[in-house]
Amino acid sequence: LSTFPPEAPPTLDADIRVLEMAQGFEYAPLQRQAIKLALSSRVMVLTGGPGTGKTTTTQGIITALKKAGLRVLLAAPTGRAAKRMSEATGMDAKTIHRLLEYNPQDGYKRGDENPLDGDALIVDECSMIDILLMNNLMKAVPVTMRLVLVGDIDQLPSVGAGNVLRDIIDSQKIPVVRLTRIFRQAQKSRILMS
Repeated sequence: LSTFPPEAPPTLDADIRVLEMAQGFEYAPLQRQAIKLALSSRVMVLTGGPGTGKTTTTQGIITALKKAGLRVLLAAPTGRAAKRMSEATGMDAKTIHRLLEYNPQDGYKRGDENPLDGDALIVDECSMIDILLMNNLMKAVPVTMRLVLVGDIDQLPSVGAGNVLRDIIDSQKIPVVRLTRIFRQAQKSRILMS
């Protein structure tokens, strides 16, 4: 995927400013960088700890991709994560198994010969994805699709074999934006300010 970089819209900075005005707030520099990267690269990783703005940034990425005329798919490894993603974005998010049309008798219906339909795929909670599931997901992603992997590498790794998100980041082959500024800090929150 990374060998087929798309062209970013020439009005990208202006588009982000319009997005900020519509939403009534300004993105932090790293959030802005992530939105730009999602539009100018075929594959990227967005990571950061709790409260660093991954959800807000993901919403900005979705809005920018849709404004560019792209059909966006959303997925997560578990039903609970997919439901949270749907609630946060107002869009339908599926489990990866449902997205790949998995059933126990036939396995995955989506793959090399029957790839996903869409222009961009955003996958949340990627720290939970094991090697086998990621392998099946990547088989179904056509080379024309943009892929945004979102997750916190400091969370518990997948139950299955492999620590896919950390390995992807450690490979230094894929562009990564690591959000570090904590935005969510309640009075009694255990989330530490950096």
